[in-house]
Amino acid sequence: MIYLKWIRLRLVFLRRVIIEFFNQLIYQKQSQFLLHKVNAHRCPYEFVLFYNTLGRTLFMFREFLALVTHNKLFKKSITIDGFDEVDYKTLYKEGKSDLLYPKSPMVETETVKIADEYYEKIANSFLLAYNHDKHNKDITQEWSRISTEFRELFFDEHHQIIKENLENFRGDAKIYSKIFNNQYSYISKENGYVKSYLDAIDLVLEYHRFANKIDKVRLASISESQAGNYLSINYRGKKLSEQLLQNLVVANDIIEHVPFSNEQRNVVLDIGVGFGGSTRIMSYYIPNTTQILLDLPETLFLTAYYLKYNFPHKKIALLEDIYPHLDNMDKIIKDYDFIIIPPFVLEHIKDKSVDLVINASSLSFMSKEYLDFYLKETKRVLKERGYFYSLNTTENNEWGIGSHHWDYQADYLTLMYNYDNRFSYPQWLGQKIN
Repeated sequence: MIYLKWIRLRLVFLRRVIIEFFNQLIYQKQSQFLLHKVNAHRCPYEFVLFYNTLGRTLFMFREFLALVTHNKLFKKSITIDGFDEVDYKTLYKEGKSDLLYPKSPMVETETVKIADEYYEKIANSFLLAYNHDKHNKDITQEWSRISTEFRELFFDEHHQIIKENLENFRGDAKIYSKIFNNQYSYISKENGYVKSYLDAIDLVLEYHRFANKIDKVRLASISESQAGNYLSINYRGKKLSEQLLQNLVVANDIIEHVPFSNEQRNVVLDIGVGFGGSTRIMSYYIPNTTQILLDLPETLFLTAYYLKYNFPHKKIALLEDIYPHLDNMDKIIKDYDFIIIPPFVLEHIKDKSVDLVINASSLSFMSKEYLDFYLKETKRVLKERGYFYSLNTTENNEWGIGSHHWDYQADYLTLMYNYDNRFSYPQWLGQKIN
């Protein structure tokens, strides 16, 4: 009997070894867990399981077969906004093995309504910035086109905001991607369900691939915002998009490599912030921080709406709020969580008052006049040993000047140099030394 018992246990052991070997074949290292022998290394919590190359290949074929057989051979694991209905409020009433619980604050279960007074402030700040750019620097021909189309889309003949277009600025791919020449893929009903689902498979494959570089819990926590009626794909209880993953690259680099203070207020300046995707992610991970968000008036129009939608209870300063107090920016920085400014306000920020300057995919697409201005101002406002993060192309292009041709190499010590983004631009972090 002792021999038979020992043999039976060895068979259980062999089964466990086979399952463990299979898991090592399909999962990345950070998704392999040392569980109790009874569980045989089969982790039941899908939201922290990320596939390696073989696993992604098997996932791709499984989802394709589920699509073409209408869930008869396998069951689809992805749903798509605009084609499928997903009630996130019901989904998160209790925990499930395929979603992170408690839910991440980035997962939205309610629709946010913004007061009319804030829309008026957005409009007033835009017009104030547009009419008061005293630098009058040379902007690119492309941005001149953007500016013209922008005003036609978001303002009526009485200079009033067309709220419907602002609230839908990411819901209709023709609005944001056309005006701003956006290169990210979008879900569109016009493409039909089959093409949309095939695109969704590709996006989920990218999501798993990102776990090679980004912590599994951070990946499990991110979710796309509904602001602007954005149509995304739904996977593992979160909304995903290509742009969300790119925003996470920037935010993750900064979270991992910049030692922010817990005792005193951190000040971050983001030049060319866009509508604020990376800003939103960093706000959850970096406490006690004021983020100064700089861009041209047209983009800030969207930034103001996007951040108010995502953080209705945080203190947001638009140009209308700070314009009478530009000579007292130190106090403004202490009083607000987000300060949204056009370029001319930058010269009112005091010397050596900023901990980190960020620029992602915009300095290398500016005119030389603007590029030189921002590089000079970055060095001026950074504190001693402050940080400068850049994600930009290195070579010149038809829109601007690549970073290999910037005059800034003697000012910073390189602390990080990565190459993990969809644009294939270097992710660089430097520390001010001069």
